[in-house]
Amino acid sequence: MPSSLPSNLRFVLVDDTATFRELLRDSLQRRFRPTELKDFANGKDALASCLASPPDLLIADLYLRDMDGRDIVRELRRQGHNTRVVVLTAHPEAQLPAELVSLGVAGFVDKNSPLEQIDRAVQCVLEGGMFFSATVPPPVPTLDLEASLPRLGASALSDREQEVVRFVARGLVSKEVASQLGLSTRTVEKHRARILAKLGLHDVPTLVRWCLRNGLG
Repeated sequence: MPSSLPSNLRFVLVDDTATFRELLRDSLQRRFRPTELKDFANGKDALASCLASPPDLLIADLYLRDMDGRDIVRELRRQGHNTRVVVLTAHPEAQLPAELVSLGVAGFVDKNSPLEQIDRAVQCVLEGGMFFSATVPPPVPTLDLEASLPRLGASALSDREQEVVRFVARGLVSKEVASQLGLSTRTVEKHRARILAKLGLHDVPTLVRWCLRNGLG
């Protein structure tokens, strides 16, 4: 397991293509060595497992035979679960990133990419960042999404906080931001916490939407 990640990670993987699911399962086990990795061929069983025992990470195909991957995420959020989510699809569409961000999804990867790309997404999301496949446009907020964002503008943040938040909006995790700015990871974490508190926000996807609206993306 990469040293920057906690131990005892629990994953749920759902994909209705058996060969791909087995390949991805093997790749995840080799790289992350999770304590538990449950895999399912259908959405209903995966959702039931996540509700009964919420995992640290859900990796879900977008278009399953029995249900839409987005519906799994919606139900998890409706019941108050903050499981991190990486969504996979073989048919990326331009509107998907913004829609997935609105659901609290932090990773989105084209299934046609190498498995290493999915591993990178999982690493980034588990570290608190966001990872969207380069084969689709970046997430763009809609008017409906903007209505729920704080009215505060970029001037609410100090110059240093604006520097930090720009890198966070690009999907960098605290360690990477620290390297870019010549700060300690602990200092970056403090800045991130202070930024969220100032804006009254509680998660990175919403912070990214706020950054995009205020020209800090």
